[in-house]
Amino acid sequence: MRVLTAYFCFFFGVGILFFSSADAQEPLRVLILRDVPQFSIAGEELVLKDQTTGHLLFHNQKWSSITIERLPGARLRVRGSGISAPAFLLAAPRGSFAINGRRFRDQIHIYPANAGSLSVINVLPMEDYLAGLVNWEISSQWPMEAVKAQVVAARTYARFQKVTRQGELFDVEATTADQVYGGMDKEDFLSRKAVRETDGEMILYRGDPIFAVYHSCCGGKTESPENLWPGYFPYLKTMECSNCLGSPYFVWNYRVDGVRMRSSLNSMNSLGPRIVGLRLGQRSDSNRILQVTVQGERDHLNLSGPDFRRLLGRDLLRSTNFTVKEKDGVFLFAGLGWGHGAGLCQWGMKGMAENGENYRSILRHYYKNVTFGKFPR
Repeated sequence: MRVLTAYFCFFFGVGILFFSSADAQEPLRVLILRDVPQFSIAGEELVLKDQTTGHLLFHNQKWSSITIERLPGARLRVRGSGISAPAFLLAAPRGSFAINGRRFRDQIHIYPANAGSLSVINVLPMEDYLAGLVNWEISSQWPMEAVKAQVVAARTYARFQKVTRQGELFDVEATTADQVYGGMDKEDFLSRKAVRETDGEMILYRGDPIFAVYHSCCGGKTESPENLWPGYFPYLKTMECSNCLGSPYFVWNYRVDGVRMRSSLNSMNSLGPRIVGLRLGQRSDSNRILQVTVQGERDHLNLSGPDFRRLLGRDLLRSTNFTVKEKDGVFLFAGLGWGHGAGLCQWGMKGMAENGENYRSILRHYYKNVTFGKFPR
């Protein structure tokens, strides 16, 4: 997960009840596709409306599949038809629908986005969202107390972003930009059980939902938030963590040559055709790199540690807690952990649950001086 970023998108709507009536009154707006030229959707009894006027544009009683594409100017069109509008609202009242092969429920809103593209949001109750999220972020086969800790952290994070982004047009993105969510395909009995047994529960600091960030594996020590984001988060502290030693990502290695590294920095034209050296700057208290100097054949570039990792690829350079050696034009990275390192360590959470800790104890370990409650939804 990556956080505190905002994008120019356009979304709001109403969901359908699944767990509780409170959720139907205040749905979550989840950005599932951003800046794509087109997408396909299939389902039974699809209902398509003009989002701006509410006029019914398409209603097929049987199973159907349509492709929605961007037109020149700020309009959208159903491919192969005369149906177009500035924005679409789509629902399947009798069940789910599939978007690019993944199943979703409730409503979809489609709007023009940047540079001839469109963006898509799924509007649904919070508790449905959480049931679908679990097996994208972790595994529901983990100890139930770990799964419940994940659900409470994710619910709290989503609520925090909903409040923070009030007035914007989406609440959370369905990627590591916020929390990974791929629809309802990975919902199962255990994920729904964890949601049901923590119904509405959130982590609070002085009565308000916290910025409940989390990551896969801290590599032995969590990061301080001031090295990552603006703001004051007194419940997020650097701390030792020995509970994530069982993670397959606790130790990692990555090899990349100077030409390929240069291609990852594709907007930095002054560097020359390849990278010839890296100089690692100051480290944080958790041993994460705060600054990297990239030396090209012609020029050099100073980057923050998180920006350097983002440009190379977060799935390749798994964290900023690394060392690097260069040999014959190839850079050899050796590192610890996966993710930004702040807040809850997911593999540490699993380790604590395996040692008998309950979900609240786990959350109190990673988020300091917090309480629990059901914040008004």
